[in-house]
Amino acid sequence: MDRSLFHVEIMDENVVVTLPGTKCMAKYRRASAVPSLRLSHARGDDSSPIHEVHFYARAWQLANDKARELGWIV
Repeated sequence: MDRSLFHVEIMDENVVVTLPGTKCMAKYRRASAVPSLRLSHARGDDSSPIHEVHFYARAWQLANDKARELGWIV
């Protein structure tokens, strides 16, 4: 699914990825001890145009890309 269909935003120490028009959401928290992200909350949507597993895989990629842009991880 095209990256432009997803919404990625920063909220405090979190990267939140959503798929507009659905309830799909994954929130990744910036880890304090090591430079990484940790999944802190996720929600799927049975009526989403993509399977939940595919949403989470894409959300993880997008969250890591954003964390790299911000210098949170290498």
